[in-house]
Amino acid sequence: MRMIYILICTLFLINNLYSQQLATFARLDKKWMLISLEQEKIFEDEYDFIYSPQFEYFAPPRSLSVIHLPSNKTFRLYINGRYGFIDINGEFLIPPHLDKVNNFVNEFAIIEEKLGFNYINKSGQKITDRRFIKAFNFSNNLALVRYNSKWNYIDTNGTLLFKKGLKEASSFLNGYARARSKSGCGVLNLKGEWYIKPIYKNMGEFSENKLAFLDKNKWGFINIKEDTIAKAIFEKVHDFKDGMAAVCIDDKWGFIDDSGQLIIKCKYTNVRDFKEGVAILFNQNIYLIVDKSGNTIKIFFNAEIKDCSNGFLRIRQNELWGYIKKDGTVAIGSQFNNAEDFSNGFGRVKKDEKWFFINENGENQFNRYFDGAYDFTNGYARVKVGDKWGLINTSGKFIIPAKYRNITKVFDINK
Repeated sequence: MRMIYILICTLFLINNLYSQQLATFARLDKKWMLISLEQEKIFEDEYDFIYSPQFEYFAPPRSLSVIHLPSNKTFRLYINGRYGFIDINGEFLIPPHLDKVNNFVNEFAIIEEKLGFNYINKSGQKITDRRFIKAFNFSNNLALVRYNSKWNYIDTNGTLLFKKGLKEASSFLNGYARARSKSGCGVLNLKGEWYIKPIYKNMGEFSENKLAFLDKNKWGFINIKEDTIAKAIFEKVHDFKDGMAAVCIDDKWGFIDDSGQLIIKCKYTNVRDFKEGVAILFNQNIYLIVDKSGNTIKIFFNAEIKDCSNGFLRIRQNELWGYIKKDGTVAIGSQFNNAEDFSNGFGRVKKDEKWFFINENGENQFNRYFDGAYDFTNGYARVKVGDKWGLINTSGKFIIPAKYRNITKVFDINK
């Protein structure tokens, strides 16, 4: 059995390795080109502009050609004032004829027409003749839409889930969606049935299988089985994060745990949600780091502390940044003009106008300094030397030399 398990794992890793096709857009002069990490051109065509935000429209001059970063194994393309799509081989899936369209997400893209929004598949076919006032991406094979002044859901065949619609609704997440009928707020399942009856004045969003409810202008919490976790006694609440939820009484904040017990008393001016087992509490110029038992780990005065990420919290003291551990001890003293969260085992920092990557001991990992740098993505980081950009790997070796006017993050075009 052990040998079979090892064989399956090996085949899975090999399949993932060979299904990856890492690439980047780079610009030598005026035009952008899609290249492999070996600097071979993947598409013959070159483009005037690269646009990366996934769901925003962009309307450049008609004379420009614009390509968007990939989504759902497609590239959104703008040519002669119209949008279309090409596949990962550079072949047209949908020729440019659309006025406005979002990226493909879960095999469908939202288009905007004169009479409203609709959806197309990767063949460019509309899934319905209806037009929607608002439209959101598919999730759990259902998309939230506003139709005839009511909220509703449409499936991938273009069929509406409800005949009459709803007063309010949200997108499905893990098979459930918060919605409102005439009688109040409740929770729907994927069949359009009320899993939690609409009897509440208001509700929060699902988080860690719990959600907040409003009763007589006070907030409490229930779980997915509608068991009451915490009675409605709070003025304000945050969603559950890392097994804890921030709650407010008399304009002061504290935390409850999964069982609804008040672990940290409501006596703080502001709080940040728990992350990696610790939270940050504020009282004027005092920062406290606490654990899930409510124990104060460390108190800081006149400092700025960011949330925990990969075992470290960034801290700014006397205008300089450093890192502390979750137990409050100093990991790397405050000495940097700028410092970003650790990612892939490295922290990206700036000192004396130069960027570099440090390890968890605060050492310059690659013994290199850069004029610009971004965090590692898919195992590679964009770095700037002089006025040119290139890519390094996690060993600090240049995979693509710094010779381009600009370069994008590394992405897998097969995703």
